[in-house]
Amino acid sequence: MSLPPNLLDTTQADVDRLVADKDREGPHLDFKRELPATWDDKAKHRFLADATAFANAGGGDILFGVDENNDAEASALVPQVLNGVDSEVRKLQDFLLNLSEPRLLATEVHAVPVTVAGTAGYVVVVRVPQSWAGPHRVKTNQHFFVRDGLRNRQLEVPEIRALFLRTESQAQKVRDFRTDRLGRVLIGNTPSPLMPGPMLVLHVVPMQAAMGLVQFDPLLYETRKRALPFVGQGEAATIRLNLDGAVGALHPETKHNGAYVQIFRTGYAELVWVLQQYEGRTRPSLPSVAYENYTMGFVNSVRAELKGLGYSTAVIVMLSILKAVQVDFTPNNRSGFPISGPGFDRDALVLPEVLIEDDVPTARGMRPVFDLVWQCAGFQCSLNFSDTGEWKPPRM
Repeated sequence: MSLPPNLLDTTQADVDRLVADKDREGPHLDFKRELPATWDDKAKHRFLADATAFANAGGGDILFGVDENNDAEASALVPQVLNGVDSEVRKLQDFLLNLSEPRLLATEVHAVPVTVAGTAGYVVVVRVPQSWAGPHRVKTNQHFFVRDGLRNRQLEVPEIRALFLRTESQAQKVRDFRTDRLGRVLIGNTPSPLMPGPMLVLHVVPMQAAMGLVQFDPLLYETRKRALPFVGQGEAATIRLNLDGAVGALHPETKHNGAYVQIFRTGYAELVWVLQQYEGRTRPSLPSVAYENYTMGFVNSVRAELKGLGYSTAVIVMLSILKAVQVDFTPNNRSGFPISGPGFDRDALVLPEVLIEDDVPTARGMRPVFDLVWQCAGFQCSLNFSDTGEWKPPRM
């Protein structure tokens, strides 16, 4: 028996079943009778050794407040009586973020209220997914650990090298996906026919999907039981199934579309938006405020889907503009007046990917991409952000 995929759904009934079923510690489960009385360097080191070991292997849950017998089976709940549960959760989150190198991403900490024999307290669950950004080492001693059965084991140099190669292989898999999809879009091999013109292409890859840990059911979107992420303020007019998953488009499939979204069964997401020629202009436009707003809206929709389905909201975002030399970049300055720059100087703008961590707002995570688009068009940075870093576009 395992805890719910969405950690926040965990209740005392779930942890009670661990004890009733005598669940055993293993590659993905670790029991601790109690939280350390004092978080000294030794306690922090042990905690980070456990967490990084899971991240460097297949991921897992660490439960503080579950006792075990000599066979490493869950034997009893031991409520952790905490003066400030929120501060304890934040403390663990801080350790996970700042005491490993590189940072442990997409981890979750949840305090489950429990009552045993009249004693009320918590079982604190720390969920550590398999990492795409590893291998990770503990900062307190610079050692690398991996989960090996019931225990943590320090890695040898050849094993560390192999983990680095695995991480690069996963990163290359994401890049290869993007390259393949852009090639298909350029030759018109798309799941929905598109009208001719320059295109903005956005790929969103959940961190857990990059490791093969995400599975979306396309029937939920085809039957509209869940809302398919889409571009702009509306929703897809048509949604149909295909081999990859579910595809939504602006118009019936007999017409050429201005945009489509492909949600893959693996959790990957693709948005293709044909840039239009607006009234009074001689070429298609990339309106700086609208495109940044639509882009962030799509990423937010994908992250909301991940959260609703119990996955981490950490995502890799990749933005591309195809046939960019045909596009007028149309920003406004802080006074609301249109401004112009030299424009894009190449046909394909394939911008570097960005990683938006679980606790990072989409606008903040996307800012480096937006700044780079403006720089490609001849400006210093996106003018749609305030001095304090908020996305706050000038009045139109």
